[in-house]
Amino acid sequence: MPQLLYKISFPALRRQGAVGAAAPKKGWAGSPARPVPATPGRPAGPLVLIVLLTVVAMCFLTGCQMFWAPHSPKGYVLPRPEIHFLDKKLNEISGIFYLRGEGSMLAIADDKKHIYRIYTDGRDDDYYEESFGESADYEDVVKVDSSVFVLASDATLFETRRTDSGLVTRSYSLKVPVPEEAGKRKDGSTVDFETLYYDPSAGGLILLSKSIKGESKKGIRSAWRFNLATRSFDTNPFYSFRLKDINEALKDGRVEFKPSAAAIHPFTGELYVLSSAGHLLVVADMRGRVRAAYRLNPSFYPQAEGIAFAENGDMYISNEAKLGKASLLRIPYNGQKGAR
Repeated sequence: MPQLLYKISFPALRRQGAVGAAAPKKGWAGSPARPVPATPGRPAGPLVLIVLLTVVAMCFLTGCQMFWAPHSPKGYVLPRPEIHFLDKKLNEISGIFYLRGEGSMLAIADDKKHIYRIYTDGRDDDYYEESFGESADYEDVVKVDSSVFVLASDATLFETRRTDSGLVTRSYSLKVPVPEEAGKRKDGSTVDFETLYYDPSAGGLILLSKSIKGESKKGIRSAWRFNLATRSFDTNPFYSFRLKDINEALKDGRVEFKPSAAAIHPFTGELYVLSSAGHLLVVADMRGRVRAAYRLNPSFYPQAEGIAFAENGDMYISNEAKLGKASLLRIPYNGQKGAR
């Protein structure tokens, strides 16, 4: 019997007085309907019976998923996150990266040429006091050794590191071959990238395409490797996600999969990929072979654009401010721990 979610922890709401907080939408796990009391000593009225019959009917039609906990990756309960609201300067937070041993994360925002540090309780400060580069649409951030890498949506990668003379930044551009007949996007571009993660086993950084002209017709989303040894991009895709594999994992209709963030689980070694569009979390191996896919409740994950894991397996997901404040969600890990 699945577990009914009747209790949600909102420490941020208690701290901030729940100002501007949006209640979970009805029908999603974590927001059970209020019971309708019947008058003592009298049979339940027609309205109560109609409500009960409706609930039972919908349970049979939907497998009770509207009222019971939807599936979550092993060790997690996605509908029960711990929520922390972020400062307004992070309203456009687009990527996070967990700093091992420091209890904090790097963060980047779409419209800011600035790298922030956010703590697990939602507090923030500057990771670098100076701006690190030119104006761009920044989407994700990763740190490897002493270098911080920031991805722009046009597939330009910025590498920043601290020296005695201040911040030094270099840039590298991925040139994706796009057939002329594929045309261009409305903004004149042919590519859109939002996802960057570090894969030690591949010796490089991996960029996942959100959209490349011509890919949708092929039913794929491609991954591209930046070789850290040569500081150069491979000329061919490293691997690809097949949309039909995600569709088969969900079994609930057409899939909208446009990767917005990714991170490697510290214990299972699996790749967790967010898609803000479609409200999805996809779990795959390190070469894009899909193992599972999960729908995310938009009440908690309205615009999930960042994901990271702590050393203990706790999952952190950041949301841009879609209707209220930007947020950092912690989903505790209760699964098996140990070296992979």
